[in-house]
Amino acid sequence: MKMMNIILSFFLLVIFSNVKAATFQNANNNNTKLIGYNPISQPTVTFTIYKEKHIPYLDAINDVFRNESENTKYAFQGGNYHWIITDFDISIDNSSRHLKKHFSSNRIEAIQAGTTFFIAYIKKKFKDVISRCMYKYDFESNCPDDLKDFANNLKASIYDRFEYEFTHGLIKYESEPKDVKVKKSAKKIFKALVPNSDMAMNGHFIKIIWDSENNRLTHNISIYFSMNINKNNANATCYYKSPKSEIAESFVKSLRKHDLLSQMY
Repeated sequence: MKMMNIILSFFLLVIFSNVKAATFQNANNNNTKLIGYNPISQPTVTFTIYKEKHIPYLDAINDVFRNESENTKYAFQGGNYHWIITDFDISIDNSSRHLKKHFSSNRIEAIQAGTTFFIAYIKKKFKDVISRCMYKYDFESNCPDDLKDFANNLKASIYDRFEYEFTHGLIKYESEPKDVKVKKSAKKIFKALVPNSDMAMNGHFIKIIWDSENNRLTHNISIYFSMNINKNNANATCYYKSPKSEIAESFVKSLRKHDLLSQMY
């Protein structure tokens, strides 16, 4: 019972509602352990301009995000910090001629394939920035500046290098359509989606420190962030905010299910 109270106290501090997944990692071990899972709604995608004739294409894009989110965990770890996205909204500029020229009832499959490429690209860039940059940040002591730098690194990775990487064939594609015409069209749509997207994210940076034996949590800090990035700008704010605790019990149940209680204590 004492052990369970300790675990519950910990989760009341750092676990919150609407988390797709939370992972903890030993600071001296690169093996990630999934210790909690709770489904959230998929990222919300909207068009900047309402046009009734564009609704089928927006629906096609959101269908892919809904399906892909079943296998997506918006939680990433680097060093002692864990970056967990709780709200993720993507706005697409559907007035762009480079994008809307692909809007056709005959191209729904290509639009969805291009969206799949888009999602895979975003996730890869998130992971790349975390692995390269997270170790150098101290959000606890220097949150505004470090978060701004983090947002700028995301912008640079996702947007600034996109044209070069796309043109030089540096982007790897998975689950490509077998139909050559659909595949070619999907890549063009993907090329149009990235620069015409605007991403707004909210969530937490959770700092975890392990004890001298590297197997027990001794301290944790949760820093709330709000971030917006697009091809032109990167803005972010942060402050201390206690995460919501409604689903703490469900995460404890998930711990039991994955038999990780004994691994933590």
